[in-house]
Amino acid sequence: MKKYFLTGFITLLPIALTLIIVSWLFHLFTAPLAGITEYILLASEKKLGLSLEHHDKLVLFLSRVFALIILLILIFLLGFCGRRFLNKFFSKIADRIFSHIPLVRTIYRLSNDITKAVFAENKKTFKETVLVPFPHHDALAIGLVTGESPAIFNREGIPKTDLAVFVPTAPHPMSGFVLLTPKKMVFPVDVTVEDAFKFLISCGVMHPGERINTKEQEK
Repeated sequence: MKKYFLTGFITLLPIALTLIIVSWLFHLFTAPLAGITEYILLASEKKLGLSLEHHDKLVLFLSRVFALIILLILIFLLGFCGRRFLNKFFSKIADRIFSHIPLVRTIYRLSNDITKAVFAENKKTFKETVLVPFPHHDALAIGLVTGESPAIFNREGIPKTDLAVFVPTAPHPMSGFVLLTPKKMVFPVDVTVEDAFKFLISCGVMHPGERINTKEQEK
């Protein structure tokens, strides 16, 4: 009985987590446009031959779906136009608008710089997986090399550092610590970034290069 329950739980959990994350992202991205699409939908129900007067949940769902479709179209249009000729134009307009608003200016510049750095083409965010002494010299933590240490931190009187290494936390690797460390303190390992994240998310249960077989767990 226990084996059947465990097998069912292992099968159901990834599906449930996927649906939860997809649902959260769906509501996050469609919320700003949902009010507009809901108004358009209710205003056009007669033309479309629909009767939505007593179907609030259906109206909400359809408005979210239409909002997502509109958002995807806008993203593709902005991407196409940005690649062609409007990238610098939109950037200049956004800079002029947001640069005069104190708090918004800081948020915009920070998010803009991070987005360009992370999603830049032909550039890997994480260059390789390494082990670094952390949080003390007798322990090693998984780190991801993001690049060279900024020159501004290598001043006289400060110990020289060569690399910037991101040390993710487990089981939530989106947060972590940024270490500036010399190369001699970094130990490269033959582990892909994807496998490193799997190891962290599973809290060390799923080893790099290993795939969990549910049939073996049933035995």
